Amino acid sequence: MQLIERLHEGHRYMKAWPLHPVLAGRFPEERVIRATRFGLRWLPVVAMLGLAFQISAMGSEILPVALAQAMLIISIPLQGLYWLGWRSVQPLPLPVLNWCKEVRARLVEAGCEVAPLMPQSQYRHMACLLERAFRRLDDAFWCDH
Repeated sequence: MQLIERLHEGHRYMKAWPLHPVLAGRFPEERVIRATRFGLRWLPVVAMLGLAFQISAMGSEILPVALAQAMLIISIPLQGLYWLGWRSVQPLPLPVLNWCKEVRARLVEAGCEVAPLMPQSQYRHMACLLERAFRRLDDAFWCDH
């Protein structure tokens, strides 16, 4: 998978993952998503302010170092998107797959039509299932699990 495709997949996964306290203790996605969103919003501003300050304080001879530092700062949220893109295509471990099958069964009981999970299901499939489950299932189910 190419870099740009991986970043796009990470962005799609970030949008699909439900941010819920129940999942925060089980999966690192919530922390990575929150940090990546923060970085996408504020780190370009920090990079540009740092670049402007260094050039105004030290002159144009510092430009190569200041540009390198700005590029490093801007790349931080891209690392989060890359990790999310990588994670989204990873196969689910067996305990997580079994838990997802339990959530799917509960959704079917609630009257939702949900595609069955395959043994090669990935984290992106789980994100879609969980997003649907949080919309349809009551809080009592999540307190038990």
